[in-house]
Amino acid sequence: MPKNEIDPDDPMELNGVALMTDQDTQEAMAECFITEFMRLGFDHRRIFGLFHNPFYIGMHMVLENRGENFVREMIERTFAQWGRPVSWKCETGAGGRS
Repeated sequence: MPKNEIDPDDPMELNGVALMTDQDTQEAMAECFITEFMRLGFDHRRIFGLFHNPFYIGMHMVLENRGENFVREMIERTFAQWGRPVSWKCETGAGGRS
């Protein structure tokens, strides 16, 4: 099989699957994304940027449906669970959220 072709029978091929549900799973999904990227070494600002990137469909959907404040709060809460403080203050000393 050529390198760039997908083999549907390859058990190691990464496949995304959508599951229909009546439950709102966006909070759990956001926490999972945040934890995954935090454990990969991303800081809170970089993770927040991923939510703005339409390439990351699930993350971007959460941002579109719930808004920036929800995403920031989820990042703060998830980082706090891992003992990592988050500060949204600007490094320039302007204060507030950037």
